[in-house]
This record gives sequence, C-alpha cells and structure tokens, in this order.
Amino acid sequence: MNSFYKLKTVRVQKDTPEAVNVAVEIPEELKDKFRFKQGQYLNFRMVINGNEERRSYSICNAPSEKSNTLEVLVKLLEGGKVSGYFNEHLHMDEMLEVMPPMGGFNTSYHPTNVKTYVGLAAGSGITPVLSNIKESLYQEPNSNAYLFYSNRSMNHVLRKGEIDKLVEHFNGRLKVVYLVSREKHEDPVFEGRISAEKLDQLFERYTDIDVKESTYFICGPSEMIKGIADYLKKDKKVPAIQVLFEYFTAPDEENTEEMSDEFKAIANIESMVTVIIDDDEYSFHLNSKKESILDKALKDNLPVPFACKGGVCCTCKAEVLEGEVFMEKNYALTEDEVARGYVLTCQCHPTTNVVMLNYDV
Repeated sequence: MNSFYKLKTVRVQKDTPEAVNVAVEIPEELKDKFRFKQGQYLNFRMVINGNEERRSYSICNAPSEKSNTLEVLVKLLEGGKVSGYFNEHLHMDEMLEVMPPMGGFNTSYHPTNVKTYVGLAAGSGITPVLSNIKESLYQEPNSNAYLFYSNRSMNHVLRKGEIDKLVEHFNGRLKVVYLVSREKHEDPVFEGRISAEKLDQLFERYTDIDVKESTYFICGPSEMIKGIADYLKKDKKVPAIQVLFEYFTAPDEENTEEMSDEFKAIANIESMVTVIIDDDEYSFHLNSKKESILDKALKDNLPVPFACKGGVCCTCKAEVLEGEVFMEKNYALTEDEVARGYVLTCQCHPTTNVVMLNYDV
C-alpha cells in the first residue's frame, strides 16, 4: 500500500496571480516508488491550524520528459486551506509529505500508431490533459494532437508559457485553440465555454479531426465533463474507450448528503469486514446502513489510504476478495476495474455478512 514520503520543494513559481507551480525533487532511492504514468496525480498531506488536510493535485510532467522532479499546479480556491498555503506560504526547500502517484486517466501508446488526440480542458483541468497530450506526441512520432482550452480570459490561461513552447517543439503536430468566456474575441467561435454546441462549431472549423476515430482527454468542471462525454459517445458515436475524463470534484447534481434510492434499498445487515493493509489484517463490525467502510476504518484508527472521500480520486481503492459491497458513487474507476472487483471504499457499504477487502493493490 502507498505511504507518505517527505520530498523537498525545489521550485515554487507563480503561474498566474491565482495559481502556483510547485515542483518536488525525487531522490534516487525513491525513483521506483514515484515512477508515474501520464495523467496521474499526487496526494499531499499537511497539518494546518492543528488539523490534518489531504489534497490531490495532477502531475504536470510527462514520463518521457525524464525529469528528476514532479510538478503540480495549485489553483487558489476561495477559502481553500491547502491551496491557500501553497499559493501564499509555501517556500523553497520546505519538506512536503507526498504519496506516490496514483490514477488511471491515461491510455496506452505505440510508436507505430498514426492517431489524433484531442484535449478538452477548462481552467486547472489543463494539467492532466496536457500531461496526456505531451506523452502521446513523444511516444507516437506519427500522431497529432489538438488542445481546446477554455478560460475566463487570456490572462487566466494556465501553463501558457509551456504550451507555447510545446507548439514550437512539436512543429505543427500540436495545434492549440484558446477559448474565452468573459471577454470578446474577434471570432465568436472562440467565445464561450466548451460544450456540446461549441464542439459542433469547432469540429466544423477543424475538419481534419476525424471525430469518431480520435481519442479524447477531458478535464474541467463536472458539468462540462459529463455533457461533452455524453455528446461524444451518444451523438458522435465515439467508442467509450476513446473518451477519457478526470473529475476534480463530484458532479454537482449528485453531490448531496441525501441517501440515494439504491442505498435505501440495500438490506439492513450486520457484517464482519476484514481489510488487508500492508499484509496485515484488521477486522471490525459494520452495519450496512451506517458509515462507509473507509469511514469506519478511519474511526478505528486503521492506516487506510484516502484523499477526497467523494468517489472522485482512487486513493482508497481496494479489491473485494470475499463477499459483496454496494458502491454509491464512482467517478474514478473504469468499467473494467469495477468488473474485476475493484471498489472505492469511501463509497462502499457491506451487503453480505462477511466482506474482505485488499488495499494492497
């Protein structure tokens, strides 16, 4: 199971007035543990005002860049404890507690492929999208990519310096299209947020994109992700395997404390739950109608991994070895992972009298 490691901050650089780039150095003895795939994220743990806080931030790097550091971009959120600390107080050489990379927002590449990759990003959603786009172009010299990137204004574009350098570096293989939602553009096509309607206009403009054959990387507000993914799969008949997305927060319409009808329908039973963590077994009793398996484990002070607790990241992922569970929400695991028995324990409740889960996956 993943643990936290202390890494030294070697770069703290403002990207815009509302966002900061933070790089941590990976020492030689931890390089294997911190080996990563494009589109993955890092979990940070820190104590602020006496309370432990955990946050996940996407890695900006691409593996093919072979850097000795891992970099994340942290956008300042109103009232954000961790984002506020990163943006206003973090300094060079500070030691941060970081968990090795996690996440499945990526696909496989092959040097003989001739494909088109399309990045669809808004705001800080650029980080995992750009990581994927970069790796696709490094790994596949005959492939091309488009990046459609939406922000309030051009002054709010994140990672713009890097994006401009990448356009030059890939010499025509990467085309970048900026959209703005709160300022005028000489061409109305480039005004507004990325949506199904906007994509129709963009696909009409950029006719060299084979919409059905392209692979898409999507990250931004949850409403945008859901709308675009549905549009591509249902209206444009793009195979689901080619539509990849990453949620930063749970979709608003489902982000509620009210119990779902599915949860209300599960049987009221007492279960003996056993969890395997770092080869050690821990057991506890849990009623199916009570808290989640993760919350109960945390209440019992078990060393379980977690971050968002909202079904958005996959830090608390475990494999069901025995019994059955009900998973309320899932915005992180693929259909294939679920079919193979993986679950997000922050969303799981036991539905059989005996349940065994393995976190060492």
